[in-house]
Amino acid sequence: MFKPQPLTIAKVFDTFRAIAKESGKDSQDKKRNHIKGLLVAATDCEPQYLVRLLQSKMRIGLAEKTVLVALGQAAIYSEMNQNPQSQTQSDLEEAAKIIKQVYSVLPIYDKIVPELLRVGVWKLPEACNFSLGVPVGPMLAKPTKAVSEILDKFQGMEFTCEYKYDGERAQIHYMEDGSVEIYSRNAERNTGKYPDVVSSVSRFKKPAVKSFVLDCEIVAYDREKQRILPFQILSTRARKGVILSDIKVAVCTFAFDILYINGQPLLQEQLKVRREQLYGSFDEVPGVFQFATAITSDDLEEIQKFLDTAVNTSCEGLIIKTLDKDATYEPSKRSNNWLKLKKDYMESIGDSLDLVPIAAFHGRGKRTGVYGSFLLACYDEYNEEYQSICNIGTGFSESQLEERSTSLRNKIIPKPKPYYRFSDTMDPDVWFEPSEVWEVKAADLSISPVHRAANGIVDPNKGISLRFPRLLHVRDDKSPEEATTSEQVAEMYRAQKIIHTNNKDEDDDD
Repeated sequence: MFKPQPLTIAKVFDTFRAIAKESGKDSQDKKRNHIKGLLVAATDCEPQYLVRLLQSKMRIGLAEKTVLVALGQAAIYSEMNQNPQSQTQSDLEEAAKIIKQVYSVLPIYDKIVPELLRVGVWKLPEACNFSLGVPVGPMLAKPTKAVSEILDKFQGMEFTCEYKYDGERAQIHYMEDGSVEIYSRNAERNTGKYPDVVSSVSRFKKPAVKSFVLDCEIVAYDREKQRILPFQILSTRARKGVILSDIKVAVCTFAFDILYINGQPLLQEQLKVRREQLYGSFDEVPGVFQFATAITSDDLEEIQKFLDTAVNTSCEGLIIKTLDKDATYEPSKRSNNWLKLKKDYMESIGDSLDLVPIAAFHGRGKRTGVYGSFLLACYDEYNEEYQSICNIGTGFSESQLEERSTSLRNKIIPKPKPYYRFSDTMDPDVWFEPSEVWEVKAADLSISPVHRAANGIVDPNKGISLRFPRLLHVRDDKSPEEATTSEQVAEMYRAQKIIHTNNKDEDDDD
């Protein structure tokens, strides 16, 4: 009956907080009522931005990195008012770097901003440390294509090779009050998915351990036959609310790093030190909790045999890490000091890609009734857009094709999103909301006049496409915004070009 008060930033922010905190019985209805209240009070273009905010899809060119850089620069400009002559461009860059580093260790603005106002940007790393119960982005590895490349890269350095398990990356936080939280690689709370892991903590931690944060892989495991099972079996587990007595797929936790122990953060310690802490703080329980299988060797033949053994025991390959030089833990970074060597890297491009299906073409002949091929895209995080990279129609079994077609039919939209980048010559039969992430392998990458991936990065007028792409599996643990980025596509293309050049030089030498 009365016109609502105009919306303010504080009002919208507080309401969003209330929506996020609603849980339990009738929480969905309560969330809807909060949203209705905002939309009723909204005027002009406000509803559009409210809905986009709720979907985390602003599409205004404002990415996380932009916010972090802006925070750092704001802190410097604030200081400039007090001493305008003392600041330089390098100060702005250094401040942005500090904010990014702090955010990677403590990704909570509510804690960073008050400390930034209190102590300033230069002392911020001392005030904002890694905190128990707050997940950090996992450290990632760069792909490599051969054992010989590892020896070239880590020449004169001590390094270790670990099995690369085909499961779900997990960060286990054990609090001083005995409670346990498990987080996925993208910081989602997975505690309800793995009650068996939570209950097993007391079995594998030593009595002296009062708190810890473990970096590990949770893998489907057959305890009778004592063997690792494929990722597809793990993915059949419910995502939350799993009841211990109903569990049909057993899991084993393979720990390979420790980030925190008894009140002490370990991120700045070398891997050799962290590993000693890991081995000294826990006991293996076969089929429940085990340390990642590892060797320390620089013998080419021994590493090759170790890789073959890893593949034969249902692992994806190896992760190679430096032990005592530049071997600190770098959250959210794809470090040069961690390399991954997967079984199928050797015959194709260095890494698989995680891509988003944005459109499809109707199947013909045997594929009538399902989609015959799909248009896949990578994600440009700076422009917040999806850029086409290939059409894919291979790598599907009949049941997979039916499954993917059924799943995506619920995501059909009448026209492409304004943030889709594709050639005018493309005319798919249907377009999709960006919703799924598919892991894809290909023979190689090539410059393309049709596709728009990494457009302008490698070639001023052309993009990059995949040759002979095939589907590996669907990535349930990733959101579309976490798909392979256009920068990564460009980097893979450049790396492939270098390898091709080296191989040609070797052939010429022969």
